[in-house]
Amino acid sequence: MPQRKRPVRSQVRKQRQKQPPSIPRTIRHAIHLIVERYRTTGQLVRDQVLELFLNDEIRPQAVAWSERLILRQRTIDRVLKECVSRPVDQVQAPLWTILRMGANELLFGPADSQHAAISETVELCRLLTHPEWTGFVNGVLRGVQRLLTEEVTSELSANAYPFENHEYRVLNKEIFPDLETHFPNYMGFAFSLPESLIREWHRRYPREEFIELCWSTLEAPPMHVRLNRIAVDPARWIERCREAEIAVSTTDVSESIRIDQKVRLSNLPGFEAGEFVVQDITATHAAKLLNPYPGQRVLDLCAGPGTKTTQLAELMLDRGELLATEVSPRRIEQIEENAERLQISCIKTLLIDREDPYISEEPFDAILIDAPCSNTAVLGKRAEARWRYSITELHLLNDIQMQLLDTAAELLAEEGRMVYSTCSIEPKENEQLVSRWLEDHPEFTCTEMKSILPNTNRDGGFCARIERIEVIQDKMEE
Repeated sequence: MPQRKRPVRSQVRKQRQKQPPSIPRTIRHAIHLIVERYRTTGQLVRDQVLELFLNDEIRPQAVAWSERLILRQRTIDRVLKECVSRPVDQVQAPLWTILRMGANELLFGPADSQHAAISETVELCRLLTHPEWTGFVNGVLRGVQRLLTEEVTSELSANAYPFENHEYRVLNKEIFPDLETHFPNYMGFAFSLPESLIREWHRRYPREEFIELCWSTLEAPPMHVRLNRIAVDPARWIERCREAEIAVSTTDVSESIRIDQKVRLSNLPGFEAGEFVVQDITATHAAKLLNPYPGQRVLDLCAGPGTKTTQLAELMLDRGELLATEVSPRRIEQIEENAERLQISCIKTLLIDREDPYISEEPFDAILIDAPCSNTAVLGKRAEARWRYSITELHLLNDIQMQLLDTAAELLAEEGRMVYSTCSIEPKENEQLVSRWLEDHPEFTCTEMKSILPNTNRDGGFCARIERIEVIQDKMEE
């Protein structure tokens, strides 16, 4: 038998160089892994970070930078194309991700970190075993750096992009579409929103409201927590925060408190004792509109991760039967974890089959349908959601939303009520969809509806309460 030739040392070295390290060695390496996995598989940033075993110091920064890159990628790409001499389709996708990373830091990071942003992005090429990319990356990022100025303005301009605090950072060249002739195009590139969505919003809203709405998509609003109304006195909880030198503010919802500084959840008073849960103030409206009573039989469809479920349980004073259903085992776990932390006992969970969602023979007094949606009311906190938006996707979501309403109606007691809610601001998922469903179910009517646009202080959302007409008439006659 002939002996196999051993590779010479140089061949071994080349083979090793072709295998980039899979365990992140630096923050930028971690971001590249996260963004590339999102590009190739669609896996969300926050679902990846735990798998990468990032330490507590790196994890928040890796999430923030990765999500900002994904959120701002249309703006970043517009700038990069001004600085790349070759056709974009001739740049390998992993290399384009590296360019996006460097441009992300240059465009949205502090001015005094530009040198480090370029040099460390170039170094990432070597870490990924592509030293041949270093010259190209350095040249492109130097070009981006030359576009930047230190000037900011409060006015929209073809040579400025949204930076922060409603100010636009000025470039030394007009690279965005002209505002007079191509205003929607400018807004799409500058605010990094898909063309189909930006044109729909431009058609629907007055100019100033439209601009404010676009600003709301760039950054998550301040964090709010909902206090456990069964166990916590809001005034005392606020006092404990101030004793711990944590800045908080009250809101127009008594149990919703705004957190006015960055702080770990575990450092807020009563985290382990289940005294609060993170929930935006707008998201509290759906459960309140349903208004379940203690002792009732209540259903929460699409319940994961359990934030609204626990709110329903609190409104019921933890008395009665609250069934939370989900199609995802992981989300069932999250519901149970939330219920356990808040020390709520009336919640039962049920994993259902998406194709054959059998739930119960017994009817429910109150049903919450927190439907899957386009998430256009929360784009500032869900970086990936904007790139899923399309007319085709809306049609698919509408089918699911109508099916959920049908399922809820079949399970609703004669005198029961149900609330349909989304974190969308699209009429096709909200007012128009409810109207369509009511046309097919003339025995029902909508008794109250709320639609809230997002802004930089709170999320948006929609909810509608639906009841049988006969029940409403009986109540009016009483």
